[in-house]
Amino acid sequence: MKKFIVKIVGLCFVCGVILGNGVITYAADEQNSIEKLQAEENKWEQLIDVIVNLKHENPNASEEQIVVMINEMTRSRSVEVRGISDIWNALTDSEKKLVIRYPFDALKVNTAKNIATNQTEIKFGRNGLGDKSDAFRHGIWNAEMTILIGIEKAELFATAHEEKDISGNETDGFTKMAHKEMDLHNNEIGRQIGQKNENLNESEMSDLIYQEVNKANSNFIWLHE
Repeated sequence: MKKFIVKIVGLCFVCGVILGNGVITYAADEQNSIEKLQAEENKWEQLIDVIVNLKHENPNASEEQIVVMINEMTRSRSVEVRGISDIWNALTDSEKKLVIRYPFDALKVNTAKNIATNQTEIKFGRNGLGDKSDAFRHGIWNAEMTILIGIEKAELFATAHEEKDISGNETDGFTKMAHKEMDLHNNEIGRQIGQKNENLNESEMSDLIYQEVNKANSNFIWLHE
């Protein structure tokens, strides 16, 4: 009997260590994710400062001219854009012009993106490509953008984000064109939901869109499970 008790105690100890390590790992992953998002937000704020200063110093410059200036600064590794060139270079040409036109709205667009990424991870445990989690992410991103900057600007930013090379396939095997069509559709559904539910906080919006995505007759679409 004593041996049995010792075994049980030992097993409980081992399980406690395993579960404890799991909790520690999860907490560390969550902390790393928070720090990564904070670092990205800091980079966005730096980029907006660069844009605002360039517009102030060059009041007659067009959006295209400001784009050229920042492109040249990134290529020359200018001090002003050191560390933020990765964010700038990841933008489509249309996004760059919008960020210059509406710099402070662009910060809110990034906030909405971070909300969407975080809520998708919470609901699905992943941020997938071409699946239901992808549809959800685009939906909540556009819903939150609509609340933060209005439906017209939300559509401008969302559409500009999809203006990428559509030749060939994505890593899931589906064409880039199919992905673009899926994203544009889900973006619109998300904006409609956001416009009708402007008083919801991000958690409530997440729950609502999750329900919408999982309806048998959902208006959201995805390419594969």
